Amino acid sequence: MKSLSSVLTSDLFSIAKATTNIDVLIVGSGTAGVTSAIQLANKGLSVVILEAGPFVLPSHVGSTPFRSRSDLTPQVHNLVRYRTAWTDRAHFDENVSPPLNSDAWATVGGRTLFWGGCTPRFTEWDFSDWPVTYDEFEPYYQQAENLTHVSGPNTDRPAFFRGDAQQGFLDRLHDAGIEAENASTGVDTQEPRNGYMPRGFDSSADRLIRSGLLSREVERGRIVLVPDAIAERVDHDGSNVTGLIAKGTDEEQRFRLVARHYTFAGGAIQSTRLALASGLKELNPDVGTHIADHQFIQGLFKLRKPLKEPIYAFVPPTKERPYHIQIQGPFAETWYTPYHATVWLDCDPDGLYLLAYCFGVGESSETNEVVLTKGQGDGPGDMGKYAVIADRSDSDKRILDEMDAFLPQVADAIDAELLRTQVNPLGAALHEIGGLRMSEDPDAGVTNSFGQFWKLPNLSVADAAAWPSQGSANSYLTITAWSLRHAEGVFARLSA
Repeated sequence: MKSLSSVLTSDLFSIAKATTNIDVLIVGSGTAGVTSAIQLANKGLSVVILEAGPFVLPSHVGSTPFRSRSDLTPQVHNLVRYRTAWTDRAHFDENVSPPLNSDAWATVGGRTLFWGGCTPRFTEWDFSDWPVTYDEFEPYYQQAENLTHVSGPNTDRPAFFRGDAQQGFLDRLHDAGIEAENASTGVDTQEPRNGYMPRGFDSSADRLIRSGLLSREVERGRIVLVPDAIAERVDHDGSNVTGLIAKGTDEEQRFRLVARHYTFAGGAIQSTRLALASGLKELNPDVGTHIADHQFIQGLFKLRKPLKEPIYAFVPPTKERPYHIQIQGPFAETWYTPYHATVWLDCDPDGLYLLAYCFGVGESSETNEVVLTKGQGDGPGDMGKYAVIADRSDSDKRILDEMDAFLPQVADAIDAELLRTQVNPLGAALHEIGGLRMSEDPDAGVTNSFGQFWKLPNLSVADAAAWPSQGSANSYLTITAWSLRHAEGVFARLSA
């Protein structure tokens, strides 16, 4: 008997024999990698995606029967979850492996199998230090919202949460002088009709399968997916990448894969780690630097009067208030775990507890960096052999203080008691950026405004590693939009 993976995927040995036919080789199958792959294959290029993890689910776990199984969902997470290390400068010792204190996932679809669904855009002022303006980026946002079926304020699709309780909750905040809106969510809320079935949560695994582009052999206009394949490094001659070295997760044999173009799409930290493992810091000392993650505070509200049905409110940022708040519930008394991204749909209308997640802009300081470590890391291959060294700047601390002071005002506005707050360490938000920052000037960054490496033009990055800064918004939509722009640049280069 064979698994479903045998129908959809290929293996390293088979692909290594066909390397002369690969146009684009992509590392990572999250939204950055898959979005880029679909765009490029639709333009007639042959694409291969390497994914370090196994094929576990074909869609977001919240769109499956596991959604309501709080006993099984953690076990699904643990099949593909591994631990990573974030520390500050004062506690880092290059001779001692730092403690593993944060989470990452290696699986076909990556975090898109488990993400929380919130899809706001960055604001106009969030692009102030990007080499791309909001107006230039806005068409990519529109494309990304359409392909991920985003529902909420920016689209014609109705909000995921709607009804009297939702509107009443928003009105209560508005009356207190706190602007709030229906949350943008990457959830398809279109009505079933004429043979159309809503797709639930967006997931890159789902999009890849639905694309009709999957093949088990390299050919133009098609995508080959290779799971359980660890990219160890790229080789280069100083002006171009000449090959990528990969191995199976349970094998020792290495394969050298050759393509016309190579793309890192494993997430900001893994893409940066792979660049470091490839010795690219010798070409540009900025490789690995300017890391940031959202400032992240959780709160727990207890309502004085129960709501009749679940709500999900979004308090957007302003230029003077560079943070936003997501308010979800009601629940039985609870607290955030990594699994709430998949089980929060099962709200308890008789509950009194609302969860609040506050995300604030994190400063991408030059001294915040990814470094390779010598000790045994978690995760497939060498994927866990790194540490992120990050200290909160004065700006970070100020934003944390402002978020902490704002939560009691929100509690008063919704007639609730603020029972508890918690300031989470950097890395806990899982909204990392930086490491391969883009710039208009080759001397001021690692990549250009399409994510292509200044020193190695046939290598690019499709994820948030290229971002010089972040807004307070959750990263998913902007990563998807950025990968659309990235794919446009890769196609233009290969066409030329």
